[in-house]
Amino acid sequence: MKKFNRHILFMFVLLAFVSGCASAPVKKEQPGPEMYYNKAMEDLKGGWIFGPDYNQVRQTLNQIIDNYPYSTYAPLAQLRIADTYYKEGRYLESAEAYDHFIKLYPNDKNMPYAVFMEGRSFFENQKSWLTGSIPYDIDPTGIYNAFDEFKYIMNNYPSSEYADKAKKYAIECEKALANHEIYIADFYTSHEHYEAAIGRLKTVYEKYPDSGVADEALYKLAAIYKKINSPAEYRQTIDLLQQSYPASKYSKEVSPAKN
Repeated sequence: MKKFNRHILFMFVLLAFVSGCASAPVKKEQPGPEMYYNKAMEDLKGGWIFGPDYNQVRQTLNQIIDNYPYSTYAPLAQLRIADTYYKEGRYLESAEAYDHFIKLYPNDKNMPYAVFMEGRSFFENQKSWLTGSIPYDIDPTGIYNAFDEFKYIMNNYPSSEYADKAKKYAIECEKALANHEIYIADFYTSHEHYEAAIGRLKTVYEKYPDSGVADEALYKLAAIYKKINSPAEYRQTIDLLQQSYPASKYSKEVSPAKN
């Protein structure tokens, strides 16, 4: 009987121990900046049909910025937020977000990328959705901004992987800006505002000599000088055209010997 009682007592103790373990609170792992970041990156992959929920991704990344502003993931979160705007085609907002990163983290290793992408944001925003090219008859402020960003990369990060890419975009910016100047010059010429047209055409040659249209600008400049009866300026411009762009079709259409 005593032995039986000892067994019962042992079972009660064991059950009490098991019950105590079962009722003990289980600590849940608190989300940290890395967990938030990984979740955002996973959500960026999106679904097969609808794609990522960019607003949700930004909310997740903002959790890092708001709650862990001094973590190594905070700059990355700011950068990825800018990326989401760019991927959505919201280029002015992405330019602003990249600029925000640049001002907050001027010494970050991702600075070249951020500057390059800010330039691309301005550049893409200037494009026509219909043609995919940059119209010459609209305000070129965005291209000026893009050009400045690409030149900044070339001058300050020449060994960066983005330097060559920035150079290619800078050339495209030069072409767009030069064509815009010629477009305005043609307008002035058609209204006989020759001095204004001369200023625009000179800008093309002086500022954008490698734009691919500087020879055209010099040709039109010479034509204006001929029209307003300025033979010295005409000959000087023709000489400049033929010396600087000897293979150009415009060089072959004119002769410095004629007025």
